[in-house]
Amino acid sequence: MSVYTPSFSKLFTGTIWKILADDDKGILFVESRDGDKRKAVFTAIDIKSKKVLWLDQAILDPWWSSLKVAEGGNVLIVKFNDPEMPEQRGFAVVDGISGTIKWGKEDAQVMHTEADGVIVSEVSGEDSTYSKLDWNTGALLKEVSMKELFSNFNKKAKQTALVDYPFHFEEENSFFVKIQEYIEIIAKQKAVRMIEYLEKGDKVLISYYIYEEEKLTNYMLVADEKGALLLHEKLRGGLTGIGMDTFFVVKEQLIIVKNNNELQAYVIK
Repeated sequence: MSVYTPSFSKLFTGTIWKILADDDKGILFVESRDGDKRKAVFTAIDIKSKKVLWLDQAILDPWWSSLKVAEGGNVLIVKFNDPEMPEQRGFAVVDGISGTIKWGKEDAQVMHTEADGVIVSEVSGEDSTYSKLDWNTGALLKEVSMKELFSNFNKKAKQTALVDYPFHFEEENSFFVKIQEYIEIIAKQKAVRMIEYLEKGDKVLISYYIYEEEKLTNYMLVADEKGALLLHEKLRGGLTGIGMDTFFVVKEQLIIVKNNNELQAYVIK
């Protein structure tokens, strides 16, 4: 039996497709999709107050739009031509608190984001130009060269985020066997295929898979340094493959998705 209980839980009518966290403002942005209705909607949740800020808003396009970046109280949503060939054909910057669109561009691609601006590419004739635009107003801050653009990519990759994502260990990795043995001891189950592992304070957080009737079932496990089981949740069963980043931690909240349509948060200190 789990010791932890959810600090927040939200059931969605569609499938939870993507989650972004604005670690500075403590806002979760959720993209959920209904394939039958071909409808994509977005929701914002304040992690600290556990309140839904805005719910199920269709932004830009009823189907071909998706979350891109969350930063500084804003969320950037892009529009695509086709998910099989995901070339951007426009974007909008949305206020994370109110859900209102601040500004956007129809014929531009987002190349990169920084704390003070969004770097976009626009086609002018046969050439592409790169510009840095203000997050809040879309005003031009400066033109950006190709050299500077790639330099910014490298800097962004080196930045340390406040969102903690797990490490991934497949069966061929030596750490997989050690964690597999640990899971067998405290949860009495044999993990297969891939394990996601994260240490947070004196807690160990593990997402793993087992075989059940020739299908995969995904479980989430949290234990303390003494091996006491604090949380053991079945996330989803009947799977034919494994997922990546099935959980993350932001603002001392463990964020998981159950059955593809329920977001749950647990306090992890």
